[in-house]
Amino acid sequence: MNSFAPQSFESRPVVHYNQHGILVTDRVFATETGRYEIAELTRPTHGTGGLHPGVRACIAIGLANTVVLGVAVATTGSIAVVLVALSALAITWLVGLIYARRWPRQHTLVADYRGKQVTLLSTRDVDLFGRVSRALQRSRR
Repeated sequence: MNSFAPQSFESRPVVHYNQHGILVTDRVFATETGRYEIAELTRPTHGTGGLHPGVRACIAIGLANTVVLGVAVATTGSIAVVLVALSALAITWLVGLIYARRWPRQHTLVADYRGKQVTLLSTRDVDLFGRVSRALQRSRR
């Protein structure tokens, strides 16, 4: 057999994902932080982090504003108080939405590898997380 003959089709890895420094084939999951054999990865799971502290603070402040300003509006009946209450609530919720958009939840993909739990991917990019997770699922079939 000629040593320059092309490899057989079966011996070539099937690439499921190869972008952003992440490679997922039917044989390996590789990132900048590690390289893991697909056959030795077990129990892949994902986790979602908590809300950014600023988002939680805006929720708490918005709820407190609703109660306090609702009572003020009910007792005074003034149009000015209603406008102040609505503007305070709008600003609070807007800041909360900006925080949530700017600092979304952390998504983490973990699995067991040779008896130890390893973090395969940790990102705030939901689209990237979804693509890599689906690639890992395809590679394990």
